[in-house]
Parts: sequence; structure tokens; C-alpha cells
Amino acid sequence: MANQELACVYAALILQDDEVAITGDKISTILKAAHVDVEPFWPGLFAKALEGVDVKATEKTKI
Repeated sequence: MANQELACVYAALILQDDEVAITGDKISTILKAAHVDVEPFWPGLFAKALEGVDVKATEKTKI
């Protein structure tokens, strides 16, 4: 996984942990605050992919 993708994953997990809706804008805000540069399409792509996904349940899934 590329660094930009991983940064979006971590941002989404932060939002989920704070029980905040995962949106492209909110992912971008976290990344900007952390001084992480990603291509503009990544945050929206991850937010769209996570629509309707119970991220909290996914965290507890054992591989």
C-alpha cells in the first residue's frame, strides 16, 4: 500500500474513532493538519469506498 493510501486509511480510522462521519473533506482536513500531501482524489475515493461500511466492526475482524 502506498503512503498516500495509508495516510487516508489512518485519517478514516481517526474519524471513526471519534465517531465522526467519514467524508472526503474530513479526511482532507486531517491530512492537511498533519502536513501530509496526497493526490486530491484519494480522500474522496476512500470516503466513497467506506460508505455503508461498519468500520468499527471491521477493526475487530481477525485475519
